[in-house]
Amino acid sequence: MMNTRKSLRKKLSGTSAPIASFALAALLCAGVPGRAQDAQGQSNNNMNMQGPASMQAPNPDVTPRELASLNQFLESHPELAEQIRKDPALVNNQEYVEDHPALQQYLQEHPEVREEIRENPNAFMRQEERFDRREDGSGQTKRLAATDEFLESHPEIAEQIRKDPSLVNDPQFVQQHPALQQFLQEHPEIREQLQSNPNAFLQQEQRFDRQEDRFGQTKRLAATDEFFESHPEIAEQIRKDPSLVNNPRFVQDHPALQQFLQEHPEIREQLQSNPNAFLQQEQRFDRREDRKGMAVTDQFFDSHPEIAEQLHKDPSLVNNQKFVQDHPALQQYLQQHPEIREEFKANPNAFMQQEQRFDRREDMPGQPGRMAVTDRFLDSHPEIAEQLQKDPSLVNNQHFVQSHAALQQYLQEHPEIRQQFQQNPSAFMQQQQRFEQREDGQQGASFGQFLGSHAGIAHQLSQNPSLVNNKEYLEDHPDLQQYLKAHPETKQEFSENPGAFMSALESGAAMPGSASTPSTKSAGTASKPKP
Repeated sequence: MMNTRKSLRKKLSGTSAPIASFALAALLCAGVPGRAQDAQGQSNNNMNMQGPASMQAPNPDVTPRELASLNQFLESHPELAEQIRKDPALVNNQEYVEDHPALQQYLQEHPEVREEIRENPNAFMRQEERFDRREDGSGQTKRLAATDEFLESHPEIAEQIRKDPSLVNDPQFVQQHPALQQFLQEHPEIREQLQSNPNAFLQQEQRFDRQEDRFGQTKRLAATDEFFESHPEIAEQIRKDPSLVNNPRFVQDHPALQQFLQEHPEIREQLQSNPNAFLQQEQRFDRREDRKGMAVTDQFFDSHPEIAEQLHKDPSLVNNQKFVQDHPALQQYLQQHPEIREEFKANPNAFMQQEQRFDRREDMPGQPGRMAVTDRFLDSHPEIAEQLQKDPSLVNNQHFVQSHAALQQYLQEHPEIRQQFQQNPSAFMQQQQRFEQREDGQQGASFGQFLGSHAGIAHQLSQNPSLVNNKEYLEDHPDLQQYLKAHPETKQEFSENPGAFMSALESGAAMPGSASTPSTKSAGTASKPKP
């Protein structure tokens, strides 16, 4: 099972307060002489271990509420904000955090934010700054986040206001609820918007709340998936019989499960209320995560064909320290993806087989994979295809791309293909040609099967291939006419060069205009039927 998991699962596994303080401290160290230099050095060392910051993608599971919360804290503490934004790694400096009690308290009260910052300070702060810039425009997300947090902390008030939003304009109701009164006084913009149109604002808040719930569900599924991966025996039994989570004896006999359910009351409640539904969601999550991990590996192999070739031949090389050190790109890739590294090294052969299956699915004919899409484009633009096959590096030639508007538009519409193509043009074109060979092989096999069941047509076309362009002949043979309509690629290739097409089909040689070799025994046997 692939172990490529989002970093969000780490924060759900229960981080201790000292570790959290350590994480936060590193973020704040920038403003303290001496300590800031130490923290900067430590930050640089971590950067060297993990690769450039530009290579590290921000966590996709950071919620608007987390960004709004941190943004609000930083606005209230401008000196801390200035230091942290200059050097986000300070949040991981324990000494610095302890020297700033406000920061220490904030991190303790907001464990989700603490964990997100600790995992990747630079990426998180970049997201916070983008959030801040957006907030400077309207501030609506921030207001909704603050309101949502208040209502979650005061469920009785929330229940009454959601039933009757006009209560926010009832002075008696507000006075009877000091917490609400204080909240409205501290947030004049929210008060003004809420009181001017209670229904509209509460509807927005509820949409925001649902969005947060989706984030929360992803985190719960990630935490459950991580627990199951760490306890395969428990996972196997529960997946066979989800109702076991409601069996007190079973739970008591498995202390790890008992502890997990105690530490995650929301998961426990959801899992125990509908075990089958939750487990189905978890398995779908697991499959999605597996595909993501394989996609990342497949993209790396596509960009490094020499490494891929050697690992396909001998997967155990991933555990050969000298081989890894001799290939810095592989070394860096494994450092940046510890979950993939762990699984790859634990069972190299199984991992490579899984990657090859993924690669074949990506390149399956008729599937919306990169190779299928590229193949269709090149088939439709033979002049561009010919030039790129001769010199793949032309894809990085700005003048060439601009001179071919169709290619320019294609690359703009398919950023993933553009990135892979431009990173390693030769490898990409080799992969595309292998895909085309498989496509042509299946095309030849399909037409060979048709001829095998239409001996008369096969004999006539073998004697006179140009009949494929004879309108009267096609009308007299509706089966052939229908087949060619259903297979426009075969029709086009056959019509352009009938003699070469039939010769290639009969001999099993490469199809005209391609480097492929269709292995079509059926075509061979059908090529010389008895009249």
